[in-house]
Amino acid sequence: MPRLGPVLALLLVAGCAGSAPAPAGAPLADVWAGLDAGAAALTGAAVDVVAVCDPPFATWFADFGVRGLACVAAQTVAPAALVARAPVAPFRSGPHTATASRVALDLAADRAFGHYDPAFVRWLADAAVPTGPAGALAAPVYRRHVARLARVYWLTHADLRAEGFPRLTPPGPLAAYARFLEGAPVPDGMGTYEGDGFSVFAFTDRSERLLGDVGLPVGNEWTLTYEANTAYGFWLRRRQNGTHGAWRDALQGVLRAYDADWLSTHS
Repeated sequence: MPRLGPVLALLLVAGCAGSAPAPAGAPLADVWAGLDAGAAALTGAAVDVVAVCDPPFATWFADFGVRGLACVAAQTVAPAALVARAPVAPFRSGPHTATASRVALDLAADRAFGHYDPAFVRWLADAAVPTGPAGALAAPVYRRHVARLARVYWLTHADLRAEGFPRLTPPGPLAAYARFLEGAPVPDGMGTYEGDGFSVFAFTDRSERLLGDVGLPVGNEWTLTYEANTAYGFWLRRRQNGTHGAWRDALQGVLRAYDADWLSTHS
């Protein structure tokens, strides 16, 4: 199951490369400001996106998915810098390393995943929406680079909640994945082609039902389906480590700031 937190998780592990700390009240302003330049750096026939994005983020694409967005940001920002800005380290436990000197994400783990510190997520919720001039800058950047992912993660959460989440898990592949996170084997037909993990394709039937509500143009519908598949897994992992509510609130804060009209019709 491909993993990396939602777009907010990208922002939480990125800081301006070689820069001074961001100004008080806008600790992520430089991250927002770097996304356009990062995308431009990965555009063009001469750029080998696989060589750039695969080693750190295990993706061959920079134009969709949280891993792709992480690779875009990494072209102008250094992941370890923001860790130094946060009051606590991102993860309490799990396979990832995230310190002020080194960020290394183990994205090949079949079952293990990062357990966020709730205090870190609460800090991020406040930091992810710059105010003043920095906020005005972030709004168009949100529309160009973040809106689709933010909406997809919100829609998957709403879909889960409609069936009783977080107290309950919808039956079928989602319930099977929840059991897998607790140590159960992968059911027949839901495994990866190699390794012992859970296939991201397991949630496709459910994800495809959400495509019409995203409300944004997309060239290849599979990109949306993939993003929704990974989002379902994200919410189930966050419930297991007790940070589901904090992440939901953080994402809602970004949507309220930059996508209020869409949010009002999908709440």
